[in-house]
Amino acid sequence: MKVLPALAVGVTLTVAAAACSSGSSSGGGSAHTSAPVSSTSAPVSSSGAMSTLGAGSLPAQTSQTLPAFPAFYDAHKDVVVVSDAFPKAAAGIFHANYAPSLSAVKPASQPAWYIVRGRAASGQIAVLGSEPGESDYSPLWQTVIVRWKPGVSPTVLTSDNMILALAKKGQLTATNTAMIVDAAVISKS
Repeated sequence: MKVLPALAVGVTLTVAAAACSSGSSSGGGSAHTSAPVSSTSAPVSSSGAMSTLGAGSLPAQTSQTLPAFPAFYDAHKDVVVVSDAFPKAAAGIFHANYAPSLSAVKPASQPAWYIVRGRAASGQIAVLGSEPGESDYSPLWQTVIVRWKPGVSPTVLTSDNMILALAKKGQLTATNTAMIVDAAVISKS
C-alpha cells in the first residue's frame, strides 16, 4: 500500500519574516513593523483599524517541508500539499496528520481524487476530480481506488472523465472509500 510514498516529493514553502516588515530606520534603530496608526480612533471593525494589523503581526517563520506530490487534472499536472487525513490508516498512507474531526465529512460531498493501485502505466500519478477555480473544488478529497482489470493494458490516466469512461467500459474499477484527505492544490504546471 505504498503507492503515494513513492510519488511523494518535498515541497518547501518559505515565508520570510523580512517580507512582512515595512523596513527599518536608517539610524540603526528598531525595525518599523506596523502601519502608522491614525490620530483618530476607529472602531475595530473598520478597515482603518484593520490596516494597522498585518506587517509584523505574524511570528517570524523560516521554512517547512510538507508532504506534496504531483497529480493530474484534465491532462495537466498540479502539485498537491497533504496536511490531514481520516481515518488513521489514511494518515499513515498519505504521511499526514490524523484528523478525527474529518470523520464528520461525508465523503460523497467532496470531489474525488483517484489513486491507482496494482498494475499501472509508467508515469502514472494521482488524478484529481477538481482544482481551484472549479465550482466543486475543495481541499478535502474523497479517495477513490482505481485498479485495472486483468487482461487490460494500463495506460496513463490523466483525468477523472477518462477514469469514469474506462470504468463504464469495464476496463478498470473505481472504488469509493471512506478516506478523507485534506490536500490543497498549490500550483499548476
